[in-house]
Amino acid sequence: MELKKDKLFRFIEGKLSKNISLIDDVADVLDINYDAAYRRVKGKTALTLEDGLILSEHYNFDLNTLLLKKTKDTEKIIVEKTHEILSDNFLNIFFDKSKEETQQVLNSKEGKIINCAKDYPFYHSDNGFLKKFRIFLFLNMLSEKAKSKPVLFSEFNPSKAVLEKYETFLNQYSKVALVEIWNDTTIDNILNQIQYFFEVGLTTEKEAVAIADGLIASLRMLEEQAENQKRKESDNSFHLYHNNLISLLNTVLMKSDSEKKVFVPYTNLTYFKVVDEETTSQIEQHLKKQLQFSTNISGEASVERKKFFNSMYQKIEKRKLKLNF
Repeated sequence: MELKKDKLFRFIEGKLSKNISLIDDVADVLDINYDAAYRRVKGKTALTLEDGLILSEHYNFDLNTLLLKKTKDTEKIIVEKTHEILSDNFLNIFFDKSKEETQQVLNSKEGKIINCAKDYPFYHSDNGFLKKFRIFLFLNMLSEKAKSKPVLFSEFNPSKAVLEKYETFLNQYSKVALVEIWNDTTIDNILNQIQYFFEVGLTTEKEAVAIADGLIASLRMLEEQAENQKRKESDNSFHLYHNNLISLLNTVLMKSDSEKKVFVPYTNLTYFKVVDEETTSQIEQHLKKQLQFSTNISGEASVERKKFFNSMYQKIEKRKLKLNF
């Protein structure tokens, strides 16, 4: 099989810093000398399928889009799972992979993330009870150990490594250029989670109310960013849209200067990653269409924004009353 070497090496070169030699880097990845790498890059030596697989793994691209000549079945694409299994170490894996993906966006001049937020994104939090609860939530719902012996919120002490990685995760997402589409029920799931863990006795009334107050604090930070159209920790843009016409699916599009990636959820915190060029472009067009039918509540849209966030705050306050029965 012959690979489209020009396209492949142009893509790889686009992912490298300007001070890194394409030939030197390919030589290191393929574990060959400079001359052998030079011959492959310049087309003087055929690039084998094994070479292509090694390069695709290292530089994180879909070999399917770079395979030769013509793909017979254009209706099929290759996807990657962000987790093979949900182990007790899955949060560490999730944070590590998220850091890598988000850093590519942050390093790009035109990089941004578009998120159709059916549920309140994991990367939005506060500095207290909500932050701890979000880790507590996933470890209790997904960890095999927690299923056999649930831990009380008051006794929950996540490891230093998880806390540090979550802090890095939150810090990165507080800087990246972001476009989010919400509907009226985006915060409902986390409110249901707060109420559930209170009702099963894993949180106290005081703790549950404090977590709900943390959600309010998190929303107020987002409201401010929407007003300023700017992220909290950087000059990158933030735009928030309201849409009750189209179902949101927690689909995430990440754009860097060299490529687009789409993440489609299939379980909690696990995603199918799609890098197929044609597919990601189609999804980007679909998201742009969603934005056309959404109300921009950023910037000068002060009335619409105030109405939207007030409805969120009222919903939280009503749920807090249920915790006081």
